[in-house]
Amino acid sequence: MKREEFVGDAIKLDDNDRVIGCYDDYILKPFYQPIYAFAENNKAKLVGYEALVRPHIGNQTIRPDDFFKLVSQEDALFVECLCIGVHIAGFRTAGLVDTGLFVNVNVANYETREEIEREFFYIFSQLAKHKISRDNIVFEILETRIENPEILLHLCDLIKTNGYRFALDDFGTNHSNVDRYMSVNPDIIKLDKSLLANAMKSSETCKLLQSLVSSFQNNGVKVLMEGVETQEELLRVEELGMDMIQGFYLGTPQRIPSLFKEEIELPEQHNKITKMRFAV
Repeated sequence: MKREEFVGDAIKLDDNDRVIGCYDDYILKPFYQPIYAFAENNKAKLVGYEALVRPHIGNQTIRPDDFFKLVSQEDALFVECLCIGVHIAGFRTAGLVDTGLFVNVNVANYETREEIEREFFYIFSQLAKHKISRDNIVFEILETRIENPEILLHLCDLIKTNGYRFALDDFGTNHSNVDRYMSVNPDIIKLDKSLLANAMKSSETCKLLQSLVSSFQNNGVKVLMEGVETQEELLRVEELGMDMIQGFYLGTPQRIPSLFKEEIELPEQHNKITKMRFAV
């Protein structure tokens, strides 16, 4: 496919002065989904956004997983870096540099330490250019298979030594598991929605999930529950004492993230959590 030689040249503005990425005939638009943390007084406060890409060709929206299947192995790293660059630039133009930004990283796209360093030092430079604080960035390590564990270790070490944080995404599915957790010591665990779905069906499974959450927190790791889609699920997550929540019940991905509420009221229930555990 046709593409620019350099990632920076593929990041442009559309007719409405919104940031887009250009790859062949595809337009990559940054979308943002809100992340909330439990707070005092029966509320949850907005602490950040997960950045998600929405590919378009003409007037047609393409599923992200279908789009990435079209990208050649040769261009995979270019598109990876382009997506991150678009999210960073879009975040700046949306005026949201003072809140958290979670960006996805597919470690499977990196084959050598040199590739990691080249691409991530570019990403770090873009964060500095757009005046986005290290404290406000979380790199999400996707649950993909990684052939060389040393690549993952080097990437996580590079992120930490440069003052950034990282999360393990979709913990409990595919290759995002206990072994990976033990090897890299993340700052945040994002639990896969299947764990919550199972906990909603069985009290025993719920107890197991609560033990897992407590274990992470006792080791200084913050816990974020993904895929919260109903009020009942929200109440269960709160009961389990997790730190952060994300899902369609709280907000679907939007192009203009400033539309989301800074604070939301939580449904009433017993044993309320009264202490805010995390702020990006």
